[in-house]
Amino acid sequence: MWSLRTWAAASNERAIANARTATTACSRRRVEREEVALFLAAHGEPTAPSGHPGWAADRSH
Repeated sequence: MWSLRTWAAASNERAIANARTATTACSRRRVEREEVALFLAAHGEPTAPSGHPGWAADRSH
């Protein structure tokens, strides 16, 4: 049977692993957004304002 100390340590390790995974995913998305913005800027296309991912779709209406 798990003791409270063992459970707490295992729970903390899982939380750290989850945070690491989430941070990596967010970082990859940020890099991808920056690459797309640079590509669009190089080709004269306007980019979406930060925090408003639906801007390009709104523009067509």
